[in-house]
Amino acid sequence: MSFVGWLKKFLRLHVYNPEWQCSVCGEENFDGGFVCKECEKQLPYNDGYICNHCGRKTTVDEEYCITCKDSLIAIDKARSVFNYEQPVSRLITSFKYSNHRYLAEYFGDKMALLYLKNYFNADFFVYVPMTEKAERKRGYNQSRLLAQRISYKTEVPVLDCIAKVKDTKRQAKLGRKDRLKNLEGAFRVTDRKAVKDKTIVIIDDVTTTGATAETIANRLRKAGAKYVYLLTVASTPSYDIKAKKGKKQNHRSKNGII
Repeated sequence: MSFVGWLKKFLRLHVYNPEWQCSVCGEENFDGGFVCKECEKQLPYNDGYICNHCGRKTTVDEEYCITCKDSLIAIDKARSVFNYEQPVSRLITSFKYSNHRYLAEYFGDKMALLYLKNYFNADFFVYVPMTEKAERKRGYNQSRLLAQRISYKTEVPVLDCIAKVKDTKRQAKLGRKDRLKNLEGAFRVTDRKAVKDKTIVIIDDVTTTGATAETIANRLRKAGAKYVYLLTVASTPSYDIKAKKGKKQNHRSKNGII
């Protein structure tokens, strides 16, 4: 490695501060955060109409939306900070797969505020685990990093009581039924006594179909948990919003707009 290459690597590892550059636009940022003030205003916060049960974005406030009705049974309530849209979706991908672990601080602080706002009053947090093999390959578990940050901000402890005991296929391209089948036998509660009669919040990065959280919540329920909540960085919108977007796109294409 040349001296210049060595110097760049040294500065990146030992001097560079991620807060000096906005994680969204890439411009210099000296506002004291990972996202500049201008980009912060543009982020897709999930602060409009939502489903009171699963916390997804909806067209009107609902108790149970079409997405979670008869689906998220083991979870008492779920909430997410953002809608799973750009640029948040890109940030989450970087956080999970590009070693941008510092984003756990940014996302975790937002999630801690949302936790306090919803008065979940948890006895402890749990996070979606990975198998040892998968975690070694990635180098870290992003959900654990989030849970640790939220714990630091709220003083609610993190309990390592869920284990993933078998590798599964990547969920991204699977539908809900296939996801649930893929996750059969994947998780187990390792400390049933600690779980019994407790209020627990599951921490994860994204709620899509909710299959992973539902599977873990089922295991916690069977171990005697009293209440199980879900808190994520982002969630995909309710199916009714997706359907309307699809109709609009079809209408535009038929009329030659696209």
